[in-house]
Amino acid sequence: MKARMRLAVSGLFVCLAAGLLPGVQPLRAADAPRAAPPAAPPETSPTTPQAGFDPVAYRLLRSALDRLSSAKAFSFVAEVTSDTTLPSGQRVQFTGRIETELRRPDRLRVSYDGEQRSTRSWYDGKSFTLLDVGTNVYACYPSAASLEDFLGGMRDKLGFTPPLALLLREDPAKRAFARIRRGFAVGSATMGGTTVEHLAFSGDKSDWQFWIEGGLQPTIKRIVVSFREQPATPEFSATFLSWDFSPNLGDDLFTFAPPAGATQCDFRLMPETGGTP
Repeated sequence: MKARMRLAVSGLFVCLAAGLLPGVQPLRAADAPRAAPPAAPPETSPTTPQAGFDPVAYRLLRSALDRLSSAKAFSFVAEVTSDTTLPSGQRVQFTGRIETELRRPDRLRVSYDGEQRSTRSWYDGKSFTLLDVGTNVYACYPSAASLEDFLGGMRDKLGFTPPLALLLREDPAKRAFARIRRGFAVGSATMGGTTVEHLAFSGDKSDWQFWIEGGLQPTIKRIVVSFREQPATPEFSATFLSWDFSPNLGDDLFTFAPPAGATQCDFRLMPETGGTP
């Protein structure tokens, strides 16, 4: 049964995974634009502001990202929106909710519930599993590696990364500042009764906005990414409802158990890995 399902169902996972990227969510596989994968970031990035950066904006964003990299574990809940540009040029926006739990060095669980689909994914240091809740279909990919190493090769092997993957890396600041070229502080704002600083950054292909709660422990409250090179300039946004930097995350949380009646299929691997094109 598994072998016969491979081609039919693996296409579902390619479409499913693309919808989880911080960018355009496809209505269906035929409508999905095939964006080229981003260039790999350089090995190093500046630790102090370069020309084009407002020092205040640079340091606040870097402090918020460094807080993530220094945490042994964290979790967050976020409401997200993602734009799809139809062949007609019309832009449609879809909403969803992401719950993420991370425990270094090799544990990750992500739950996504949106208008188009609901998914669950697990990484336990031995394998990555993605489950489509609506169809009750799942696929597993063996990978005995640290979470950082797995995420680093995930796009090349599987063709996608988890939602908000930048925040899950060991050094998100290095990767963020490798993508953006300039930035400034827009001003102060209020979100949910909390004062936040609104920051705006721009890269070669996209614009990034952050709303960050300052203080001794800066916390990201909202992100908006605008993809300038794509038709109609689609946007992805994430509004963080909660953060926990000292969660109690047991092994059971990251262990996948197939639901009753679930069907297993294979991921369609990227051509470079020798999988099905």
